[in-house]
Amino acid sequence: MDIDVQRLQLGDVILMDLPDEGANIEAKVVRNPDVDREIERSDSTVRVTLRVSGRDDFVMQWPLDHQVTLVRGL
Repeated sequence: MDIDVQRLQLGDVILMDLPDEGANIEAKVVRNPDVDREIERSDSTVRVTLRVSGRDDFVMQWPLDHQVTLVRGL
């Protein structure tokens, strides 16, 4: 199911394409210990920390009108 990134919550699992890893990789939205908020939301963007098995956590930032494919949500 495709959803707007502004609806993402901790624990959600999305599908994404990653360089060197292929398409439709599952990434889980996790808490970033380096920031005060779990998910950073501004007037124009959403910034989340993602976890993919076998690699370090990383941060993605999207404009509010971007959509992602939700695999599992809490």
